[in-house]
Amino acid sequence: MINKFISFEGVDGVGKTTQIDLFLKKLNENNLSYDLFREPGGTVLSEKIRNILLDNSNQISDITETLLFLTARSDLVNKKLLPKLEKNESYIICDRFLDSTLAYQAYGRGIDLDLINSITNAVVETVVPSTTFLLDCHIDISIKRLGKKDRMESAGKDFLSKVKHGFLELALLSKNRYVIIDANKSISEIEDLIWGHFQKRYLK
Repeated sequence: MINKFISFEGVDGVGKTTQIDLFLKKLNENNLSYDLFREPGGTVLSEKIRNILLDNSNQISDITETLLFLTARSDLVNKKLLPKLEKNESYIICDRFLDSTLAYQAYGRGIDLDLINSITNAVVETVVPSTTFLLDCHIDISIKRLGKKDRMESAGKDFLSKVKHGFLELALLSKNRYVIIDANKSISEIEDLIWGHFQKRYLK
């Protein structure tokens, strides 16, 4: 049976947060229960790690950054996601999950992909989304949409281009899970695309 775990992915500035809000509104309108989580975050420990990672004043090495993300994910999986999925009572909506670490730290930072995959597999085990909505748009558009930048968002155009490429590569490797959404379209068009795919996958 398909699980009810849905993740939203994309480079910073792609409009992901806006679309998650609209998607949750649709779920509410259709009386579908859900639990929303974000990465890094979702637990007391993970939120503390999030603050460390996004603080512009912190100088963090690439490998330390990667391990902090994975530590935050491990805590979220064990304390929140796994218990929720075992109950199977509501949709689990996650603002970023395992693919972000692969795209940002492996493709973006250059950390060994096999190393990240190995640790990720140990951390998440069977806790993998059944659907990942990847919002994809031109890098110049995403950069324009960014306001005040945190430490991760300040990495620059070349870095975000590598991350974008990474997400698209990951989508090719997991075609059944990924749904690529053209985020160059209008907000309402993107909203309709996401909801349409959701209906086909879960409400048919």
